[in-house]
Order: sequence, then C-alpha cells, then structure tokens
Amino acid sequence: MHTLSVPKPRLPSVHFPSARDLCITTPDVSPATENASVLQIFGQHKDLVSLPVVENGRPFGLINRNIFLSQMARPFYRELYDRKSCIAFMDKNPLVVEASTSLSDVTDKAVITGDRFLTDGFIIVEQGQYLGIGLGIDLIKNVADMHAQKHQQIMQSIEYASVIQGAMLASSHQAMSKTLAEWCLIWEPRDCVGGDCYYFKPYAHGWLAVVADCTGHGVPGAFMTLIFASALEMALTLHGPEQPAQLLQTINRHIKDTLGQISHIGQKPSSNDGCDAILIFMETASSTLNWASARIPAFILKAQNREITMLENDRMGVGYTDTPYDYTWPAFRQTLAPQDIVFTTTDGLTDQIGGERQIMFGKRRLQDLLLRFQTLPMHKLANQLMQQHNAWQGEQYRRDDLTFWGFRQ
Repeated sequence: MHTLSVPKPRLPSVHFPSARDLCITTPDVSPATENASVLQIFGQHKDLVSLPVVENGRPFGLINRNIFLSQMARPFYRELYDRKSCIAFMDKNPLVVEASTSLSDVTDKAVITGDRFLTDGFIIVEQGQYLGIGLGIDLIKNVADMHAQKHQQIMQSIEYASVIQGAMLASSHQAMSKTLAEWCLIWEPRDCVGGDCYYFKPYAHGWLAVVADCTGHGVPGAFMTLIFASALEMALTLHGPEQPAQLLQTINRHIKDTLGQISHIGQKPSSNDGCDAILIFMETASSTLNWASARIPAFILKAQNREITMLENDRMGVGYTDTPYDYTWPAFRQTLAPQDIVFTTTDGLTDQIGGERQIMFGKRRLQDLLLRFQTLPMHKLANQLMQQHNAWQGEQYRRDDLTFWGFRQ
C-alpha cells in the first residue's frame, strides 16, 4: 500500500502592478506644432496636466500645463510665440519608462528625477513607442495601495522613506548653518515620516525660509510634503523669492490642480488636502522681514524692551477645497533690530495635550517660555523649550508632527 502525498495548495496568481496600469491616453502634438495650437488643446482639455510631444511614434518631450499657460499669459508672449514651435516651452528630458516596469522601479526612477514627476507626470512607452502618460499623483496613490496590502513592506518602505525625507531637508539645514549666525530648528515627525517640512535658501540679497504643516502625518503627510515641495520649486521658478504672498498664491493653485480640488457643478472633489505655511524673505542689507502666513503663528521678541508680539497671519489655508483658486494672501514687512528673535512653529507644539488639567500647551504658554529663555543662545533656547514641552506632554501620546524654527538677527 502506497501513501499518497498531500498536494501542496497552489498559490493564487498575483498581478504585480506596472507602469501600464497607470497609462492614460491623451492628445499629443509633434515638434512642428505651433504654440497657438497647444494653447487651444489645453483649453479644450481642462484636466490635461501635461501634453506629450511625439515624433514618428517616439516621445520627444513634455509640455507642462501650468508653466506653459503662465508663460503665454505674459505681456506680448502670444504675439511672440503663437506661431513658433511648441518645443520652446517643452521639457526635453522627461521621465520615460517602459510599460512593463514595476511601480516600485518607477518610484525609484521618480525619486532620482526629483519633484518634477509630480508636476509633469511621465511618459510610458512600449519598446520605445509612445503609449501614453502616467500622473505622479496616480503613482503615489497606487504605491500607497500596494503598501496598505503588505504591512511589513510598508514599514520597511516607511523607514527608508524617512531617509529620503531627511535627505530632502538636509540641503536646507546645511544652508541655514552657512547663512545664519544664530538659529534653532526642531523637526520631529510624530511617526517615522511626517507632514511637516521646512525649506531654506540663500540669495545674493537675502534668504528665503519656509515652514509648512501639510495635511496629515505619516505616509499621507509625507506625500503632501512632496507635493508642497514641487509647488514651491515651481513658484520660485516663476516668481523668485522676494514676494512670499505671490509664492503662496502659486502654491495654492498648484496643489489644487495636482489634487483636482477644483469644484465643478455636480461634482465634489475626492480630496480636501492642503497645508498651513509661512514664507519669510529676509532682506539682509536693510534687515527687513517680508512674510506671508497661512495659519502659521510667528513671533518677534524685541531685544530692546524684552517684549513679544505675534506676526500677522491669514486664516485661509493653502490648497483646500474651500480656498478660492485665486486667493491672495496679504503681505507684511517689518524691520528688525540687532538681537531681535523671530520664532515660528507648527501646531504640533501648541496643540499638544498635557499638564495637570490635560489641556493644550497653547500660544500663551509658548510666549511666556520664549520670554523666559530669550537671552539664551538659540540652541539652548530650543533645548529648554523642548524640555518644557516634553514635561507638559507627560504620558500623553504625541498628537501631531512638531516643527519649530527661529533665528536671532
């Protein structure tokens, strides 16, 4: 008598998503197409993010909608460029991927490419022949769905994502060290990655500093910081750093366009995400602070009379469905005296529950502590503030990402 071996159960076939799953068929143009025709195509296709340029079945480049329309809206550009080839406004080196490429490999290529893939999308080909385009936001959503199915892989990816997010912020941290004589910065995501981010860049006549609190924390928040970083880079390319309010307006439009957060009749946007942000441009020669703030508190501690005042800010968030597409944030200016301190923070600091009565830390308590530690060097001020905050938090869980930044003039 023979013993029959028990057959091993067959594993179900698994479909591994590839770039083909993200492929969208869109209109395309040839390098000989005039800009007037491109403008007409964008007008006819309101949801078209980028327009592929194709020659003999092979991709030639991508035309970004926002950049193209912004350029053509400038005075006399229509007269100058309407009849010229569309390659004048084309990205000649877009991200191009084979349709069979796995989404994880597409993500790796996108990281190498930088924030541009969020703005422009990428071209999908099969054996070099043009098939269509993929959108950065679709890639983000699909990668998030894949991660949600495999918890362990999520954790490994998030841990590595924290390295990427930290690397993205490293250049700003280094620029602060080289530019500012005395400053402090605390950036503590609640989870491995977070929705808070900062940006700093020096210029010949000053420097730009940005602190932003994007919707959510963890993976969703981190994705939103990528979208914010892409929007900020595009705004700086279009306008330069000197007008923070204008930068906020462009960032607002970009987020709404990227996430489709524009209300149409009978349609409700599926996303209501955005950010709070403060943008500060410091004119070093005149010691003049130029800023625009969307719901981010900031303070000036005057060295002469040891007083603290809150900088003016606007209560309209950036990118959300309730924020008008053309909303204009007010711009403010103030001259700083030597040894004055400017300090700003996300609500992860002020909204933390704790203390004996289990209430929020609050702005009043923060201002009292800033006045108490005003004469300390900035790094010691930050350490003292964090000690007080951690003691306040006690056994309570951390509610949100926490970021604060300040400098002494």
